[in-house]
Amino acid sequence: MIIKMEREEERADIDTIREVRGRAVEALVEYLKTYRPTGEEADSKHALMGPVGKLLSRIMTTGDINWGAVRGYILSVHKNLQSPRGVSADAAERLEEATRVLDELRSLLPPTKWLKTVEDIDDEVFFRVYRQKLLGRRKGLQKKFHEWLKKRFSSIDELNELLGDEVEEYESFEDVEDPYSTPDQLRDIVKEFWEEYKKKKEKEE
Repeated sequence: MIIKMEREEERADIDTIREVRGRAVEALVEYLKTYRPTGEEADSKHALMGPVGKLLSRIMTTGDINWGAVRGYILSVHKNLQSPRGVSADAAERLEEATRVLDELRSLLPPTKWLKTVEDIDDEVFFRVYRQKLLGRRKGLQKKFHEWLKKRFSSIDELNELLGDEVEEYESFEDVEDPYSTPDQLRDIVKEFWEEYKKKKEKEE
């Protein structure tokens, strides 16, 4: 027996779909900026995605979607995840905008492509949020590294003496990379920084 698969009808050109999809991702990232979870494991996908993870799971269906009910459910999840904080009016507005764009995107896609697109959006939003978190950590660590270098060396010239002729000299301590990105010539200095950094963290804990 031969089963004939009908090709799903395209409802918009690829550029239009890509543009709306991009707006959906951006709207979800903006909504997550209003989310302040408590007691979560900082780097887990569940913690970082919070209500957006629940939202995308809820709309991963080829059936009818009651967007008003979805918004109410997600705001409830949002509130519970960041209790005792409440949910701001700004959060509700950003959620409404995100779901509006998602509804627009859904109207452009056939059912199976909608399901795959929701999966992709979930991964992309997580990447964006996790990347922002890592960059924030890296900047904070770089600032601590700079402060430590200023105490460790009397001047930037003293630090530059360790670089040799193969690496361009730094004009100030603020020009030094974070401890993950420094040249090999500063390997011992970075090791010294990490040892003191870890000792300080242990005392604080």
